[in-house]
Amino acid sequence: MTGWHALTDDEIVELTTGLRSLDWSWQLQDVPAIAARFDWQILMTRKDWVMLDCGFGLSSGSVDGRDGVAESIKLMVTDSASEDATGRAMVRDALVRMTDTITGALGEPTARMPGESAEIRWAFPETTLRLKNLSLAHTVQLTYQTNASLAALDRSIEFEQQGLT
Repeated sequence: MTGWHALTDDEIVELTTGLRSLDWSWQLQDVPAIAARFDWQILMTRKDWVMLDCGFGLSSGSVDGRDGVAESIKLMVTDSASEDATGRAMVRDALVRMTDTITGALGEPTARMPGESAEIRWAFPETTLRLKNLSLAHTVQLTYQTNASLAALDRSIEFEQQGLT
């Protein structure tokens, strides 16, 4: 597949360490300053959501929140791959490479969730970095999220798996 792009090792380290070192209000109104710092383009702003182009095209990133407070920054770190075995292998390989690279920069992950939509997490006191194979989108996504919103997400997934929703 020609033209497929993924962040390089240096780029993923710069992004993850940059996110990790962010000292900001987590107010959605402050997203333009964060976007400028990382050279992301703001494409659309709503009350509790900002759509970004983080280098992988329209809607390749977003900042999601509630009541004006950001809860997560979601960023594609690869292009979308083809829906065939080659594309799936490219996404898996990028996830493995990026996991190794981030581990070298930030230390061992605190959680590894294997499977088709594998996810690796690095938890910190207030936030968590999540690297995930978005199998339906055929891409790898990096999410920087508050621990409170991640706990709520994990609870909702657990309830869904138990048939409680």
